[in-house]
Amino acid sequence: MKNLRLPIGILLLTVGIVIGIQFQELFSSDTLHDSIEKISDILKITQNNYVEKVDTPKLVESAITGMLNDLDPHSVYIDAGRLKSVEESFRGNFEGIGIEFQIVDDTLTVVAPITGGPSEQLGILSGDRIIKIEDKTAIGITNEQVREKLRGDAGTKVKVTILRYGIEKPIEYTITRDKIPLYSVDTHLMIGKNIGYVSVSRFSNTTT
Repeated sequence: MKNLRLPIGILLLTVGIVIGIQFQELFSSDTLHDSIEKISDILKITQNNYVEKVDTPKLVESAITGMLNDLDPHSVYIDAGRLKSVEESFRGNFEGIGIEFQIVDDTLTVVAPITGGPSEQLGILSGDRIIKIEDKTAIGITNEQVREKLRGDAGTKVKVTILRYGIEKPIEYTITRDKIPLYSVDTHLMIGKNIGYVSVSRFSNTTT
């Protein structure tokens, strides 16, 4: 037994040395651990010494975005606020009033009602400016606020007040939200007996 203990002891010592070397490499100056510590230290120094109050979560979001910007163009960071919109795009539909919109000079402007959606069915037109939502001003509204206020479960209602070119008085609509399809195939046609052309603007679960 004494003769066996010596080789086992040597083996354990060897394994310990190997593990120690691996841990040393793991925590060397170029490791992920030290990189994370560096970022943590910078955040702490900034929090403690910057002349104004620091929005730490915002700094972290910016840091993540900056890191991924150094990679290829297809590597992007999707924050929690944008995730729902991205998921809807891949799913191929969302629930809301069915408009494409743009903020023009602080005013929510309808670019186009989505074909088959509730806004188109009510007669909302391209160029209409939504100045109130539920009798509260929509002037100065942000893109995120538009989504919060106009999207919602199918069957629920939302009241909007619209200014339309050529009509002096505002127009009020009560729109019943519905499931809105996001069409991904813009054009499809045959350009020859055996050749077809398909224009796809995005890929989603409903792209066919």
